[in-house]
Amino acid sequence: MWVREPDPGHEDRARPRLFCFPFAGGGAHAFRSWPSGLAEVAEVLPVRLPGRDERHREPLPTDIDVLAGHVADGLADWCRAPYALYGHSMGAQLAYRFVHTMAERGLPLPDLLIVAAHRAPHQPPTLPLTYSLPRDAFVARLREFGATPAPVLDNAEMLDFFLPIIRSDFALSELSPKYDHGRPLGVPILALGGKDDQLVSRDQLDAWSWHTTSRFQARQFPGGHFFQAENEGQVMELISAELRRLGTGSGRS
Repeated sequence: MWVREPDPGHEDRARPRLFCFPFAGGGAHAFRSWPSGLAEVAEVLPVRLPGRDERHREPLPTDIDVLAGHVADGLADWCRAPYALYGHSMGAQLAYRFVHTMAERGLPLPDLLIVAAHRAPHQPPTLPLTYSLPRDAFVARLREFGATPAPVLDNAEMLDFFLPIIRSDFALSELSPKYDHGRPLGVPILALGGKDDQLVSRDQLDAWSWHTTSRFQARQFPGGHFFQAENEGQVMELISAELRRLGTGSGRS
């Protein structure tokens, strides 16, 4: 099941739905504080991807466009206006591909796409690629990012379980073909990043503006690739303000 709710048609339409796509190696737990933090403005639904959490026995995805198609198959009934998407790092790339899949199928598009800590889809990944690093260098890189708990990185048995998932997700993002076909979305985009992120520069955030014919905004916060953990209050405040716009009908302006 792609989201943990009993019925895609259950009626709570006073609030928009916010579907959250996790970063590489992340799962629904990455957004554990969001349902309460955004309770007044949105129904937060973390997207549960194959190969992790309760879906850990399922094969890991190997093609981001195929995965986007599967997500669209699973979430189409949930995507009723107003709704929005948030994707962090690899999740931003997946959320963007998901929107294009919905557009190609003639299905309802989100009223807002929030992308965090990821380059614009037409840009190449930062070198050296992370997914192909040797084990020790890969673990060192994860320590730099700061999202993987130290007890996991310090435990060989836990690493044996989690590293294939994380490495697969990095490959999913870093090896995805550039999306430069000249079809910008008619969906507002909010691009978020960390001022000290060594993977994503301000120019790369600003370049997301190429992918929308609607409203665009870019914001940076103190911190690195996982800036949202250090600035959760500010990030929640900004997202709350954007989601309130959806309730006024001004989301696509």
